[in-house]
Amino acid sequence: MPAAIPAPERLRVPHQSGAASQVRRWLRESLPDLPDEVRDDLLVCATELVSNAVRHARPLPGGDVCVSYELGPADVEVRVIDGGSRTHPHVCAVNLDSAHGRGMFIVSKLSNDWGARSLGDGTQEVWARIPVR
Repeated sequence: MPAAIPAPERLRVPHQSGAASQVRRWLRESLPDLPDEVRDDLLVCATELVSNAVRHARPLPGGDVCVSYELGPADVEVRVIDGGSRTHPHVCAVNLDSAHGRGMFIVSKLSNDWGARSLGDGTQEVWARIPVR
């Protein structure tokens, strides 16, 4: 019997609105065995990270962003690599009337940890670890 093909762990999506919906669909299909509650938190965090990359960062060469995940025993880590930005992701003070600015606050509440790092070539990786309950 042939070995099962592992789920894809990396996806490149266009640096444009609509990218987050492609990422959500890919994560749902790639991680069907995650508990619903964990998958929901993962999808929200991935949406926020991708939306921030599209809104605040430059695209990678080729006009896209790269999304990946790694499933571990205690958490699932989602990563978004973009072409870099003048600003560094941070948690803003929550303003319930604002249409923007709550994304990293949401990520900080749903994840065990999150962060951003420069990859040295002008690109940036933003990641979040969502606990597997």
